This record gives sequence, C-alpha cells and structure tokens, in this order.
Amino acid sequence: MNANFGSRQRPHRLLVPIALTLMIAACAQKPQPVAKPTPPPKPAPPPPTLVIRDMHPAAPEKHGVVAAHIDFVNGTQNTLDYVMFKTTAYTNDGKLVRAKKTGRENAWLRVAGPFAPGESSGDKRWDKVWQNSHLSCFRIDGAELIDVNGVVEYYEADRIKLMPELASKGNCDGNG
Repeated sequence: MNANFGSRQRPHRLLVPIALTLMIAACAQKPQPVAKPTPPPKPAPPPPTLVIRDMHPAAPEKHGVVAAHIDFVNGTQNTLDYVMFKTTAYTNDGKLVRAKKTGRENAWLRVAGPFAPGESSGDKRWDKVWQNSHLSCFRIDGAELIDVNGVVEYYEADRIKLMPELASKGNCDGNG
C-alpha cells in the first residue's frame, strides 16, 4: 500500500507548485488602469438671433390702451424683411393681459425691415396692443423671422438675448 500511497502523492505535489506559480503570475500582471475617455466638449450655444436693446410698454392712454416699444439688433447673418414678436403682457400683480384686438394670451407685433446683419431697428412702436391701465410689463416669448430670400424661421425666447440692463430689471413672467 505504501507504493500506491506514494504514487498518489506525486500528482498533488506537482499541483501545489503549479497553482502557486499561476497565482503569483496572475498577481504580477495587475491590470493597467484604463483612462476614462474625456467627454467631447459641449458645443457653444448658438448665437442669439435678436438682441433686445430696449422693450417696454407705453404709459396707458385713454381707456387704458397700451402701446409696445421694442428696439432690437439683427443677430443673424441674413438681412431680415420682417420680424414678428410673440409677446405676453402682465399687470403689476402678475395677472395676464390679453391682446386688445384678438383677446388671445399673446399679441403678435410685426415690423417690416429690411434689417441688415448687426443693424439696430431703432425704437419701434405698436399702438393699441393691450387694454389695461394696470399693465406693467411684457415679455417676448419668441420671434418669427422672414429673411430677404423668403425663409421663415421661428425662434424661442432662449435664442433672443436681452441686454444686461433689461435682464437686471427682472423678468416679466406673470409671477408678480
């Protein structure tokens, strides 16, 4: 029996050094840290299509009729034939003022150009837009631009920039 016993031990004796060698080799080959890929840079926000230099409601006239004033700069690369502002007006306590002519929440203010790239419109006035003697402000919700080639594009308010002096006056969002 001793002869069989000894022959059985030999394979085990060989397995232990082989297993230890494999374990040591595995530990010696530590995986190299993988560098995290750098996310691509965020694209720059698109330039504003319009830059609003001034905007305000006129003082209420007879029977609370209110006009709107807007002075803007064409921020596009195209000459514009028409600009239509989508506006919403509010009283000083945050109540919505509907458009006088349509009764809708938004009043559309259209002005004819041409306005070359970088050109200022100057002070544009729209009469009889709203009727409420407590109207305190209006905001521009978007603008439809029609260029000299007849291309029509609508831009949300995030593509329309207010000059810092307008932005510092606070927004006119109906929250009072």
